[in-house]
Amino acid sequence: MTYEIALYPRRPGQDWAEVVAADELDGPPMDAAALEAGVATFRRIEARLREVLTEPVEVWVAEETDGDVVGELTATESGLQVELYDRSASVSFPTEETAGRARVHDLARRAVRAVAMETGYEAYDPQTGRGYDGLFDDGSDDLVDDAPAAGVPATPAGPVDPLNDPRVDPRMLRRRAVLYLVIGAALLVFSLLRVYAGDTSWLTWLFLGFAGFNLLAGWMMRNLAIQTEQKRAADAEGEGEAPTGGITNL
Repeated sequence: MTYEIALYPRRPGQDWAEVVAADELDGPPMDAAALEAGVATFRRIEARLREVLTEPVEVWVAEETDGDVVGELTATESGLQVELYDRSASVSFPTEETAGRARVHDLARRAVRAVAMETGYEAYDPQTGRGYDGLFDDGSDDLVDDAPAAGVPATPAGPVDPLNDPRVDPRMLRRRAVLYLVIGAALLVFSLLRVYAGDTSWLTWLFLGFAGFNLLAGWMMRNLAIQTEQKRAADAEGEGEAPTGGITNL
């Protein structure tokens, strides 16, 4: 059996049942331009996945327009599979094996994130009938794994550390931080020019307030990106130094 996460184009607030139903309808066939663009997107997804996968992969890309599959990547050891279609995508993994399940979950989360970032699609969990929240309802909550993957909380109880949330991408946080800082700086300059011109109306103070908010948000996102990278680097270093058994080689 496999666990699948589907990714679809979705409008803000659109009901998932409507999204799934729309995907099941027959769409127009792919033309050469659509195939070329789809393959380019798949290659970017593949590049992202190769950065996190340490196992061999098998890759297939479409060369003809007579189907709806654009590309497929399969990790030969974990069984993780990523497929890009003309109007959707999917990430799946086998559920038979329990050993190393936390690692497979982490790889699947990273794959979902890579596909979402390159396509703009939103992730949906057909097993729960809801939007994907970063968790997998495959009965593995009670499993004890001796090598939990990065981004998975060590204990099921208590709040999840946001720095360990696999959906927090430092690169995305940096881009947002830059955006907020640029907007805040522009609003600040505009507001100060109004003040120097003698305009101290409520609108000027409103612009100043927005400027301060954006600058503060940008600064906080930048710090969160730095903290997330430091936390994950420390976790990775700690896992590399952790003993794998009860006997220490001398």
